[in-house]
Amino acid sequence: MKFVCYKEFDDPLEPTFPGLIYKGKTLPLARVVAVAEAFHPRGVQVPDDLNALIALLPTFSATLKDLEKNKVLDLIWQEVGVTIVAPLPRPNRILAIGRNYADHAKELGNDVPDSPIVFMKPSTAVIASGENIVLPTGVGKVEHEGELAVVIGKAGKHVSEEEAMSLVAGYTLCNDVTARDRQTRDFAKGLPWFLSKGYDTFAPLGPCLVTVDEIKNPADLTITVTVNGEVRQQANTSLMIFSIPKLISYLSDQFALEPGDVIITGSPSGIGPLVAGDVVEVTIPEIGTLSNPVVNEED
Repeated sequence: MKFVCYKEFDDPLEPTFPGLIYKGKTLPLARVVAVAEAFHPRGVQVPDDLNALIALLPTFSATLKDLEKNKVLDLIWQEVGVTIVAPLPRPNRILAIGRNYADHAKELGNDVPDSPIVFMKPSTAVIASGENIVLPTGVGKVEHEGELAVVIGKAGKHVSEEEAMSLVAGYTLCNDVTARDRQTRDFAKGLPWFLSKGYDTFAPLGPCLVTVDEIKNPADLTITVTVNGEVRQQANTSLMIFSIPKLISYLSDQFALEPGDVIITGSPSGIGPLVAGDVVEVTIPEIGTLSNPVVNEED
């Protein structure tokens, strides 16, 4: 299932609604579940709270497969004229992993870490595919970092690597946009990375959330980042230093993971600058393409 959030009107004050993409159509999740309940009542409801909804995605995925098998999904009318927003417009937390590809660590002149480097990005930095990455005035060099993002759908603490994948609801894409000059200055002073990573619009997320049942092996996905059509980054997730189960287990030993948490798993080598007028795209074919234009703040 490709889960999305959408607005009926392109207005920041409008509420968002959960939906799914089926054969290129945007279907409201509440409508799909209502039809499914009419056929086979199971007491399934679509909760208002998005984090609670994320926890139920496996249930909804099973419902979708039943409707697809019986050719009912083709009969459900789609929403038209809607605006797709980020699949999690305000994630519970964005837990980011630094230097999780050896080549990326080396291109920044850093040693390969022997344990995960963890930082956070604020949920207010999230934008959808198609929205503008805004370069703050006077911030200096800003660079792209395309990453696979793991969405947590089940709470857990002190989770073993063997159990870790049971917490995953699905996957999406993230561009860990970074104010590199700011990060370099802060790093030299022994300061955390948070400010260089946390500017508004510095966490494009999307274009959809693909449920875990649709991606059998997240450790074998090709991620490509292009700027204006030119390939800047390309690697396979098998090259991660710390695997997804390792990251989930490690993080859960530090604090409880909760539904709606997003783990962005690190960027491969090939990072590069972004300037106004660029269009940066992050692609994993099994998920889709996260595409964002770049503009200056003063514009």
